Amino acid sequence: MKCLIENECLTDIHGHIQRLTSGGYHLEIWLVDAFTRQPFSGNPAGVVPLANGLTEEDMQKIAREINASETVFITTASNSQADLRLRYFTPTQEVDLCGHATIGSMVALAEQGRLSEDILREGRCKIETQVGVLSVSLYNEDGRYRAEMAQLSPQIKAVDDSLRDELAQALGLSVDKLSTEWPLAMCSTGLWDLFVPVSNLGDMAHMQPNLHQIAQICRALRVASLHVYCSKTIEDKHHFHCRDFSPAVGVPEDPATGTASGVLLGLLVSEGRADIGKTYWLEQGYEIGRPSQIATQSFYEGSVLQICVSGYANITIQGNLSLV
Repeated sequence: MKCLIENECLTDIHGHIQRLTSGGYHLEIWLVDAFTRQPFSGNPAGVVPLANGLTEEDMQKIAREINASETVFITTASNSQADLRLRYFTPTQEVDLCGHATIGSMVALAEQGRLSEDILREGRCKIETQVGVLSVSLYNEDGRYRAEMAQLSPQIKAVDDSLRDELAQALGLSVDKLSTEWPLAMCSTGLWDLFVPVSNLGDMAHMQPNLHQIAQICRALRVASLHVYCSKTIEDKHHFHCRDFSPAVGVPEDPATGTASGVLLGLLVSEGRADIGKTYWLEQGYEIGRPSQIATQSFYEGSVLQICVSGYANITIQGNLSLV
């Protein structure tokens, strides 16, 4: 397996952090805004680029301290088919996969010169996650990197129409505001989400979500989030406007949800509402002052539908966390 981090593979964490006179350590951390090229936009993700040696308990405490919606910890891979391993934690629990933390961390590693020349030349990295080994492509565009994450083939579960009343109530909308022209369904490419279509952009902006009720629905259906989408957009070049609520895993509203964006495209392609090979741009986070732009694309590999999401990222904070 080729090495990834500078001149060597990831080693024990104490080989990469500064020792303090008190006997503790400094751990390198970044805050990266994903799915944007603008400062103070997109979805912030905590990134711990050299996390070998940390226990699961350590990771959870660090994620709680950083307090981003997700923090990703990068270690050596245990799977021989992968180049490195990524683990994702919200402030309250570990989650199987996080699109924006993947995109953000991969762009940051590339732009900070932390990936090997082989990886950058090939423009491809295999990452080990809880849902399996995924491929991330890296594109150097005039010195700025864009990362593209492949997702597993989508799985879809129908949702009974009788749930519409409860969903509308949880969103603070009347049931007639939910669209009947677009699919209401649960879908997964490794992480299950519930997709709820809304007819008008104004209703997207003015909904009053009941986070306690949304969390109850998500737990009952065993989904990570309630992902609301609309075919009307704020920016003309975009195709769908989205909002994502994940209070059951400690995230009231997500500014940009990479995995759910890819899953939404998979659902729409499967329902004949989106075209294979076309790039669809999703906008998210506008209502909470963190505008984000997420590119999604689908293709067939043999008879298997494949989904990719891609985006840019900015490192906004680089520093050290004191581990005393």
